Amino acid sequence: MFASHSIDDEMVCAAVRGSNSDRDRIVQALTPQVRAMVMVRLMPTPAQFHTIDELTQESLMALSEGLDRLRQPTVEGLKSFVSKIVSHKVIDFLRRHDREKNQTVASLDSSLHNMSASGPLWTLLSDGGLSPSSVIGRSEQAKLVLTELARLKQTYREVITLAFFDQLPATEIAERMEITRSAASMLLIRAVKTLRRNVTGSSRC
Repeated sequence: MFASHSIDDEMVCAAVRGSNSDRDRIVQALTPQVRAMVMVRLMPTPAQFHTIDELTQESLMALSEGLDRLRQPTVEGLKSFVSKIVSHKVIDFLRRHDREKNQTVASLDSSLHNMSASGPLWTLLSDGGLSPSSVIGRSEQAKLVLTELARLKQTYREVITLAFFDQLPATEIAERMEITRSAASMLLIRAVKTLRRNVTGSSRC
């Protein structure tokens, strides 16, 4: 989940105004989330796992250096800013390396597991019967979710990433995907149903 529990509008405003301590706190608080956002977009092959750390660091550096240019100095504005940074970094990487399509995740990063286990996407899937009781079980189930997420068609994967990993509002998701707000909402419903069906065998919302 986006680390909004430890970041508030006041902290964001202070960082935008040049407070180094608040900027450092924001970067530190967002490090696990940015790593998860990189991973879910990259869906790395085993040979690319080192790239997760590189892209995470590049994204965090761009965040730190660009905070003074944040147009909307709020937590919501920060979410959008971070989402765009990570998207651009991953797209640039994929363009440079001509990555093969339809690769799936071969192992699970702990920070992504923790976020998935406590975030709203995991909750939605748990409501459909995905509720492992042990840490090992949750890790295996999170790996399954990521594998199935990688297999979804691009628009489904994108809307789930923007909604649950980046935690953007429907209006911004619609703008980023160049569709109407109602179309974005319907697309998200279909995407979650498909992911739940693939993971749990249930498409109930």
